[in-house]
Amino acid sequence: MIPLLVISFFIAIIIIGFSSNKNNSISDYLYSGRKLTVPSLIATLVTTWYGGINEIGNQTINHGIVVWLYFGICYYIAAILYAYFIAPRVIDKNYRSIPITIYESYGKIPGLISLITILLFLIPAPYLLMLGQLISEIFSINQTEAIILGLIFSTAYTLKGGFSSIIKTDRIQFIFMFFGFMMLSGFLFFSDQYGIGLIQNLYQRESHLFQIPGNMEWSLIIAYSSLALITFLDPSFHQRTFAGKNLKTVQKSIVLSVICWFIFDLITISSALFYLEITFINGNIIDTASPYIALAKDVFQNYPFLMGIFFISILSVVMSTIDSYTFLSSMTLRYDLNTIIGRKTNIQTIRDTIVIILIISFILSTFFDNALDYWYYFGTYVIVSTLFPLICTLFDIKIKSVTLMMITSVSATLFWDLSGITLAPSIYIGLSINLLILLYQIIVNNHNNHNNHNHN
Repeated sequence: MIPLLVISFFIAIIIIGFSSNKNNSISDYLYSGRKLTVPSLIATLVTTWYGGINEIGNQTINHGIVVWLYFGICYYIAAILYAYFIAPRVIDKNYRSIPITIYESYGKIPGLISLITILLFLIPAPYLLMLGQLISEIFSINQTEAIILGLIFSTAYTLKGGFSSIIKTDRIQFIFMFFGFMMLSGFLFFSDQYGIGLIQNLYQRESHLFQIPGNMEWSLIIAYSSLALITFLDPSFHQRTFAGKNLKTVQKSIVLSVICWFIFDLITISSALFYLEITFINGNIIDTASPYIALAKDVFQNYPFLMGIFFISILSVVMSTIDSYTFLSSMTLRYDLNTIIGRKTNIQTIRDTIVIILIISFILSTFFDNALDYWYYFGTYVIVSTLFPLICTLFDIKIKSVTLMMITSVSATLFWDLSGITLAPSIYIGLSINLLILLYQIIVNNHNNHNNHNHN
């Protein structure tokens, strides 16, 4: 029954994705006509931003509720700041993508640096790996075969409908995402077999899991928390802001999405804590890529239909991120790059690039087994290269030597990573260099203005 349910879901997603109307212009294909409403924006924001479900579970198992600080609260704050300070300027200035914004403000080289770092971050290899791990566990098949299946079922429809197809499938995946995990949480908290007493037992046995910082160093917590800055640079946020019906719609959608993320975080973090206690009672920690899959197999062992629904839920979380990041990677590599180098782009070239991105993602997914390392490493380079120039552009702050700033910060960050120095996370090095260069320019500009004033 379970394989049949999951296969039916895959087929339904493909049919729904391919049911989108034909796009007559590249703007419709990339931005769905710029008329997204609140329900559609909430569905696509919530599902796209939560692809790393396995990492949430594994981080909670290892470190406890502190994961809510660096994977939750910091991102809520960043999203609210984006809604009220970044989104109005993106819409007012009509900035359709971050690399193009940097290019139009500072020139070709800064635009290309921004494009390269963002592209490396966007390529959905870690999510594809997670999806492969999930499908492999559900169907008991080879992980490589599982990755290929996941790749096809989570992205094929983007070739026809583009962003509109992603929005359609995100609506369905949003429903399954919440229904499945709320169902799991309900069993854990309120059934006779489990119940809140398990969490109380875990607290008495391993109280550090319920403390902040728990067993983590503050330096590492701050380093992971700093990744929330990627919110200001995340092309998925930027694209959805640009595609929204109007500013009020975008802001309302982001605020409501934060509430949805908060609820979902409570469910996923508490469920992972239940997993710890249940496996302790059973005598061993199950070796699994996804604690939620192992947990569902225990909770729903007598309810195969419900287990199948939960598997669909967790697949929805990951698939909804893969299609968006694949599509955004293709936009970045083809549409943004062509704009910077002065070439035209059509829908077919975007489709061709989607296939290229999927091949690259498949290859990269075989080189690592930890999604968090991938996010942290490439997210760092996006932040140190592009954050300061973008913020200055959006808020009309005049800065010079942007190419020097970007090259210096990226080079120093890379050197720090390659050297193996552990005195401080590399993201601090890049951001410090950006700040020093920016402060130097402000001091020089003020000095020159003062001299000009005295001369006059």
